[in-house]
Amino acid sequence: MRKCFKMGLFKIIPSQTSSREKSRPPQTVSEDEQTDVVSSVIGHYGRWQLLITFLLALFSFPCTFHIYLPTFTAKTTQFWCRRPENLSDLPVDIWIKYSQPKDACSVRVISPNITSAYILSNPNYTNPSEEIIKCDAWEFNRSEVGDTIISEWNLVCDRAYLTSLAEVFFLVGVGIGGVVGGWISDRFGRKRILMGMAVTQSVLAILALLVRSFVQYIIVRLVMGLVSVSVVYAAFVLSVEIVGGKWVTIAGVCNFFPLPLAYIIVSLVSLVLPNWRDLTLSLSIPGCALLVLWFILPESPRWLLSMGRTQEAKAILIKAAKFNKLEIPADLDKMLMVHKPEMQDQEPSVLLLFKGYLRKRTVCLFVAWFAMTIAYYGLLLNIGNFNLGNLHVTSIILAVVEIPAIAMSIPILLKAGRRIPIFISMVVCGLACVASELFSTFIKTEWVVIVCLTIGKFAIGSTNMMLPIFTAELYPTMIRNLGVGASQIAAGLALIGIPYLWKLTVLNDHLPMVTIAALSVVGGAIVLALPDTSRSKVSESHTDNVTPTFDSSSPCNGTFTISDDRGR
Repeated sequence: MRKCFKMGLFKIIPSQTSSREKSRPPQTVSEDEQTDVVSSVIGHYGRWQLLITFLLALFSFPCTFHIYLPTFTAKTTQFWCRRPENLSDLPVDIWIKYSQPKDACSVRVISPNITSAYILSNPNYTNPSEEIIKCDAWEFNRSEVGDTIISEWNLVCDRAYLTSLAEVFFLVGVGIGGVVGGWISDRFGRKRILMGMAVTQSVLAILALLVRSFVQYIIVRLVMGLVSVSVVYAAFVLSVEIVGGKWVTIAGVCNFFPLPLAYIIVSLVSLVLPNWRDLTLSLSIPGCALLVLWFILPESPRWLLSMGRTQEAKAILIKAAKFNKLEIPADLDKMLMVHKPEMQDQEPSVLLLFKGYLRKRTVCLFVAWFAMTIAYYGLLLNIGNFNLGNLHVTSIILAVVEIPAIAMSIPILLKAGRRIPIFISMVVCGLACVASELFSTFIKTEWVVIVCLTIGKFAIGSTNMMLPIFTAELYPTMIRNLGVGASQIAAGLALIGIPYLWKLTVLNDHLPMVTIAALSVVGGAIVLALPDTSRSKVSESHTDNVTPTFDSSSPCNGTFTISDDRGR
């Protein structure tokens, strides 16, 4: 007997339709007319959903703080061999010229009898017989940032690679956390993983202040990466699972508004608290305050229904309906009983992502996420490498342009679907990156380069909003968080390469930006191979469902639609 799975936000529609069904003209259903058991009880969107989605969006702040902190806490600045006590009043530029003829990693052996007055009177003095030794202590330029992890642990010269290694550890954690956190969330619930990881994040933030060695620091950063991505995507998935209709798209996008705001906050706070420990402490407090939300946030009712926990879902729906001032249906128990999980015998597994039609989606999304991550974080986390004046001002400008990018994503997603907007935004980002390199080469005007980078950041910022929503819509409830988390493997691999992206300048000065541009275009093109999940294109989805690729052994061929069949 044929089976098909009906679960969560999506319905897997069989492709073995009769000839009569194939000849029947597809019907387009308004997304606000599509109602499932959850939306029929609490509505697509109301005061309860507004409150919960707002509170869930707050979790993006501490996570983004920890991701963006290295822009200032690990900022590479000018350094030089430390001046001896008897020459501490000597101007830095004269000291460097006098004592470090090669580079800041070696210093000339200077007699203790040499005074600042003597050097000032003989600034060009050189003695070939004087010995050059390896420098073992440094001073740092603190005009733009204060104490950093680089200055605290002397991550310069033959230890300079450790700066990138610290971020690699963090980003490895991001990749691992995407899968591990997604699996736990799909198996044990959105709320548990969200709050459990939030508690862990707060503890790690405090531990980061107590570390006294670089090894301790990178271990904390490794676990912090794992935890932060789990918090972000658990909050995101829970946000889209408590709303219905077009509000799925709106709630998903609004969950990302805190990102640019967090970038701005980090930039402004770093002006007041330039030292990395003070900055880390000040930005860790908000995350601790969010722990009280355990008593307010609900579990996802759609996840509970997909797992067969009907009574728990019922309690949440009744509470939400009362908050929204809606009448509770008299036949609520009967409505909930209709929704029976048909995959209870199959636990969420990574292998499900590579079966049937999901295989193609997973592979395409892997490439798209890799490309998008390289482009987005390549521009975001390498602001200091552009050398475009004040780091804080440039950081704030590139963050501000992301706010309208997020806002514009909402009508674009509602009216233009998913694939084409993502494709266009990634191509525009690639072209903007190429343009910035051309202008920096031939025109060499700083503001023109900033405009190009702003356009590129605006475009890829839109992609960063749209791609997670598109990804979530391509997977069913039982493995949605796992699917979204699995995409973080690709993102994690890309992030690991971000600290080393600008090392490509050894081969060619333009290679980093050309790499970002090329990957951005490729990522946009691969998205065109995926089905569009826009509700405004349901008729097109029905046509596409006729001939999907799927394992011949499976009794239920087909693809997901976005026809809000949650619980019906």
